[in-house]
Amino acid sequence: MSVIINTRSPFYVKISVASMASAELKIYIYEGALATSPNANNLKYTLSKASLGTDNYVVFEVAELVRDYLESKYDGEYDSYSVWVMMDINVSNATNDTVFNWTSTPSNLQNSVQATGTADGTDTNKLIDSSASFTSTVAVGDIAVETQSGNFANVTAVTNTELTLDDNIIQSGGGYTIYRKTYYSLLATEGYGYFEEGINPDIDKGLMMSPATIYRIDDRSINIPVYAATTNSVSFLNNNTVIKTQAVPDDGNTNQKIQYIASDGNSTADSYKERVLEDGGVFEDNSLLEAFSESFDIGEVDEVYVNYTTSSETKTTVLKVKTFPCSKYEPIRVTFVNKYGALQDIYFNRRSNDSISVTTEDYKASIVDLSTLSYDTTSHQQRTLNLVGKESITLNTDYIDESCNEHIRELMLSEQLWMTKLTDEETIIPLRLRSQSTQLKKSVNEKLIQYTMQFDFAFDKINNIR
Repeated sequence: MSVIINTRSPFYVKISVASMASAELKIYIYEGALATSPNANNLKYTLSKASLGTDNYVVFEVAELVRDYLESKYDGEYDSYSVWVMMDINVSNATNDTVFNWTSTPSNLQNSVQATGTADGTDTNKLIDSSASFTSTVAVGDIAVETQSGNFANVTAVTNTELTLDDNIIQSGGGYTIYRKTYYSLLATEGYGYFEEGINPDIDKGLMMSPATIYRIDDRSINIPVYAATTNSVSFLNNNTVIKTQAVPDDGNTNQKIQYIASDGNSTADSYKERVLEDGGVFEDNSLLEAFSESFDIGEVDEVYVNYTTSSETKTTVLKVKTFPCSKYEPIRVTFVNKYGALQDIYFNRRSNDSISVTTEDYKASIVDLSTLSYDTTSHQQRTLNLVGKESITLNTDYIDESCNEHIRELMLSEQLWMTKLTDEETIIPLRLRSQSTQLKKSVNEKLIQYTMQFDFAFDKINNIR
C-alpha cells in the first residue's frame, strides 16, 4: 500500500541518526508501472542538506517540486492523474563515510535490516557465520556493514552460512549488519490536507471523495472515485437490492490508481442515449421514444457501498444517493479536482444566467485628410484597441443535503473546474470560480439548503491564442 503525497500541501521527509553530518535525497518521478529500482532517466531532483549544530536530522519538503509533474485534466473522460515518486536517500557522517542505520519519516523510506550477528570464520572477501541462515534473509545486492569500523561491502553471492562480498571487511569475531537498500515509491496526486489534519496526513483511503450525500440526474450514471490500491469492490443498491458489484483490480500503473466506478458500468457514458450509441446501437430521436424513455429512470440507485482495506482493517463507506426531480431548467454538471486529487461532479440543475463583459483600451485618432483639408464624418475619432470579451455564468443548485457542505467547500478550494451542459451535444467548458466566498448553510438555520455560485469561462471569447 503506497503512501500518498498530496502535492497541494507540504510533504516532509525527515532523516535522523546520531552520527549524521549530511543527507542527499534523489527524487525520481515517473508514470506507468511501479518500479522496484531507480531509472536514471526519471531522476528529476538531487537535494543535499547538512545537519545544523547539534541536530541529528535533516528535513526535506518535496511536494512543491513533485507538483510540477502533475496536471489534472477533464475532457469528458474520468482518468487517473497521478505519478510515482521514488526516493533514494544517502546519509554521511562527519568523515564523509556512508551511514546505513538511519531512520526516516515516512518509515517506509529507511533501509531495512536483513540480518545481524558475529562472524565466526575468516576467508578473503567472505562473511562466515555458521549459525546463520542467510539464504532465507539475504540477497545479492544487499550491503554488509562491519559494526565496529563501519566499513561496508556489497553482497555478490549467498549460501546458507556464507556471504561473498566485493571487499575484504569482516574477520572472525567481527560484528555485522546486513542492510537492504530501500527504493520505495510514493504515489502523488493533486490533493491536499486540511490544517487540522497536521503534517503528512494519512487520509483514510478507499473512497477518493469526502463521504456525503451525492446527487444524480434522472437517467444518468454517477462516477465514484476510489483508490485502487486499497479498494476491494464497489456495490450499487436500490431499495436495499444490489444492482451490481464491481471488483477493483490494481495492476500498479498510475493510469488506474484512481479509478472511477460508474453505476452503469461504464464511466465514459453517463446517459441512456450514450450507452445505446457506445454499444453500437442506433438511437432514433422522436417524441414518442423521448416520452417513453422519460417515463423510466435507467440505472436508478440510492446507495453506494465502497469496501476497502487499510493497513489494519477492512472497512465499508456508505454513500446515500438522491435523484433530482425533473426540472424545466437545463442541468449543468461542474467537474472539479477535489481534496483527494480526484475528479468529482456537482450538479447545478436550477436557474442559470449567462453574461458577457468586455475590457478595452481607447485612443483618439486623427481623421483629417490634409490634402483636401477635410475629414470623413463617418470615421471613428474615438477608436477601440485590444477589446477582450469574457463570458460568465451564474449557477444554482437544487435543494441539497447539509452533508454536501464539504463538497461545496472543496469546490471553492479547487483550482481546476469544468462545466458540461447536459444536452445532446455535450460541450465541456473550463471555468474559474468567481465567487470568492460563500456561507456554508445549516438546515437548522436555513431549513432548505441551496447554493448560488458564479463562474467565469477560463478563456477570452475572441480567439486570441497566438
